[in-house]
Order: sequence, then structure tokens, then C-alpha cells
Amino acid sequence: MSDEIKKNIKKILEELNDAAVKSGRDPETVKLMAVTKTKPVEFVDAAYEAGLFLFGENRVNELSEKFCNKRAGAEVHLIGHLQSNKAKDAVMYADSIDSVDKFKTAKHIDKHCRELHKKINILLEYNTSDEKTKSGFDDQKTFFETVDQIRELEYINIKGLMTIAPFTSDEKAVAASFRKLASLFNSLSVKHPDLKLDTLSMGMSSDFRIAIEEGSTIIRIGTRLFGARNY
Repeated sequence: MSDEIKKNIKKILEELNDAAVKSGRDPETVKLMAVTKTKPVEFVDAAYEAGLFLFGENRVNELSEKFCNKRAGAEVHLIGHLQSNKAKDAVMYADSIDSVDKFKTAKHIDKHCRELHKKINILLEYNTSDEKTKSGFDDQKTFFETVDQIRELEYINIKGLMTIAPFTSDEKAVAASFRKLASLFNSLSVKHPDLKLDTLSMGMSSDFRIAIEEGSTIIRIGTRLFGARNY
């Protein structure tokens, strides 16, 4: 299992480098996040031992089980939707929460960070595909109003944006989705230069090459690294 994961990591990193170079970008500006949803802790350990230090988890209960013990140099992000009643555990174990789309959620995060005397990074999730089943802000007016509120919270650092592309084989639609997020990122950077935004999390196993072409700084890979998920 460890050898297979190591081989998969090497292949993805080769493709990441190739996509970045073809886009005129420095490959060092794109990070590979290993998404360990539904996978046992042994898979996390194998990826870590193979040299990956950035991890993403979708669910708080899995986050707390697999990342209760810190691995030196590792960074873990909660990338799934966060329910307010799970915010305390999320704050305790995550280094970043990448799925904030409401001020209410940010307030709960800030409250528990205050209790733990811990500052935390967040990404704001935007629904760029207009699919009603997806989480994320779906209009810019609400988005910018919420940013104005969140930035006043003491224990939260807004670092950038996250999105999930539409589930389609239409590469133009996927690219348009990523381009929309990159444009919003630029607008937010101009409006709030003091935030020092540096993260565009977009692109998964099936579309990360397109995401890199459109400016992604984090690609979230699960299936290509660890195989099909177990539900």
C-alpha cells in the first residue's frame, strides 16, 4: 500500500509540474493536498512518510480521529461543510477551515478559537457552478458584505477562496468556473489589500490540470492518490 501511494504521489507531482510549466507558472506555487476522506489513518501515515505534509479532511469526526496526534511539519485543512455544533472540534484539530460561507459559521469558529487562544486561517467557499446542491456563497453582494464582517473577528485570518467545479466533462465549463473564482480573488485582493490573500484552492483528481492553468495554488487530490472512496 505504501509503495502504491508513493508511486501515485510521484505521478501527480509530475503532472502538476507539467501543467504549471505549460501555463508559464513556477510549480513551487502550487501545493498538493492529500484528501483522506473515508480512508484509514494508515493512508495518512503512508502519504506523510512519502513526503506529503498537506492534508484535507471533509468531516470533523474523521479529522479528530486521524489528526489528533500532530505530525511534525504537517498541516491539515477541513475542506467539507462545517456545522456550527462541530466548530469546537474543528478548531481544535485543524490548521485551516476552507469551507466558510456564512458569518454565523465564522462567529462560531472565532468563539472557540478565543477559548483556545488560537488563531486560525480560513478560506471562503464560493459556488461558481450555480449548482443548488453545493455549499458556498452564490452572490457577490452577500460575499463582500460577509467579508467585511468576518475581517473584524479577532481570531480569524482570511487567506483566500475555495470552490468545486461543476460535475461535467465540459472542460470549458470547468475552466469558466475556476476563472470566476480567480476573478473574485483578484477583486477581493484589490478591495482588501491588507488581508494578504495567497490561496486559491481549486481542482481535484479529474480537473486539477485545468485548475492550475487558471491559477490554483492548492489542488485537492483523493482518488488519484488513494483509490476510490469507501462509503
